[in-house]
Amino acid sequence: MYQLFNKRRHQYDRFIQYVATILFLSSISLHMGCGLTANGWNEQGVELFQTGNYPAAIERFQYALGTDETNADAYYNLASVYHRMGTNSRDSGFLQESEVLYNRCLDLDTDHSDCHRGLAVLLIKTNRKQEAFDLLVNWGKDRPHLADPEVELARLYQESGDAQATRKHLEQACSIDRNHPRAWKALAALNDSQGNTELALAQYQRSYILDNHQTELATRIASLNQQLRNSSTESANTRMANENVSRGRY
Repeated sequence: MYQLFNKRRHQYDRFIQYVATILFLSSISLHMGCGLTANGWNEQGVELFQTGNYPAAIERFQYALGTDETNADAYYNLASVYHRMGTNSRDSGFLQESEVLYNRCLDLDTDHSDCHRGLAVLLIKTNRKQEAFDLLVNWGKDRPHLADPEVELARLYQESGDAQATRKHLEQACSIDRNHPRAWKALAALNDSQGNTELALAQYQRSYILDNHQTELATRIASLNQQLRNSSTESANTRMANENVSRGRY
């Protein structure tokens, strides 16, 4: 009986140790963010970045790299934070760190569109406008089947005030990829700004069909439709000709 009691007591002690171990491991898991993936850390970091909490955002992006050291988005996100801090504080050290991180992102993902955009803006910010254009031109040469390089080039030309070059590259982007919603949206916006309302409307509609998550586009489409209807009504009301215009003379 005594031996049986001791045996049960030993089993009970082992069970308690097992439960304690499970609870301890669970606490570690909670401390580490419940096993968040790199994407999960990136999402948290982006939210913190958007609220202006840059140190906490950097920490989350570093956690993402700790989870996956080849995560291009984490490098891009870190670059964006340092870019913002460098711009706000005019700290060249932050901008240099940002440039290194942008390039590291492109080492891992050569077609990271947002990263090309961010790096091009940084190069212009640091008085290297030609290098910014070269970056995007070379990307387009290396990847002639992609529309994104043309879209980003168009964006730079638009910001430089060259509407003709902007149109050329946007039309080229739409030619390369007929199903690229961002290219159609940008071309529509250009035509919209130049008063080509009917053409802009058709291009906005095409972009929206390709990506119906663009809620702001739905609003603009409705506005242009109303504008065209009003224009048509005004034209009809001011029209003087009618079927009796000849007064019976012929």
